[in-house]
Amino acid sequence: MDLSSLKQQLAAKGYKMTRPRRVILEALARKPGWVTAKDLHKEVCNHSGHIDFSTVCRNLDTLTGMEILCRVDRDNNGIFAYCLREMEEHHHHLICRCCGKTSPMDFCPLSQLSLVQTEGYSELECRFEVYGICHDCQAKQGN
Repeated sequence: MDLSSLKQQLAAKGYKMTRPRRVILEALARKPGWVTAKDLHKEVCNHSGHIDFSTVCRNLDTLTGMEILCRVDRDNNGIFAYCLREMEEHHHHLICRCCGKTSPMDFCPLSQLSLVQTEGYSELECRFEVYGICHDCQAKQGN
């Protein structure tokens, strides 16, 4: 992770690299993979001193909206997990219901909608996650 390029991305969209944003991004870089807001909050407080949980959540929402982070509901329970965005282009995720393995997919159902179906709407966005059982978990289950 290059903090200077992230700082430029923030500045280009009218945001500053505040201390909370910096320590959140550093924590995400130290902890590869997916992490919940609760676990990230613990990591940030243990490593960089206290930051309010609400500050962590607000910044996660901001960074996700800026497409610096990816956000998925890995357990399909309303609790989101976050990671630094690896792919620049718009994408969705395929998630294993057993182990939580999460893989990017470049398919987007929004692109399949016709102009007639979306007539009258602007600034469209979508959230699309596919859940299944990965090959490794199938092998463990003997399927």
